[in-house]
Amino acid sequence: MNTFKISNFVVVVLVVLAIGLTLSEPLRVEANHRDRYGRLIACTRGRKGWNRSAAMTCDKSPRVCRLKGSSGTACCRERCVDLRTNKFNCGRCGKSCQYSEICCNGYCVNPMFDKRHCGGCFKKCNKGRCAYGMCSYAYA
Repeated sequence: MNTFKISNFVVVVLVVLAIGLTLSEPLRVEANHRDRYGRLIACTRGRKGWNRSAAMTCDKSPRVCRLKGSSGTACCRERCVDLRTNKFNCGRCGKSCQYSEICCNGYCVNPMFDKRHCGGCFKKCNKGRCAYGMCSYAYA
């Protein structure tokens, strides 16, 4: 019975020490989030939850677009974009593709009828034509 009390006391002391050490170290976890406009927001987590820092826009700090997890390397209208695939900034900032077009490697193409991009970027039709996004579709 006496050893049972001692072992329980030792376990309680170890738990209290573990909790004390955990609370004594500052808890800082950094994360990158985006607001509803796609701007990168740097956040830090303290003891009381997430503390939101100011939004980092690429027009104030262009290097934000080169960070890991960024949606692109170019800064267009305060947003990081990929000029190779962004339909509204295709090849350069502000160049929009038409409704039926997509942006493939910085060029606006129509995937419904483009032989080199049939149905999507770089899907080449080796034989026949591209019609409705399919190679050699319904032609005689």
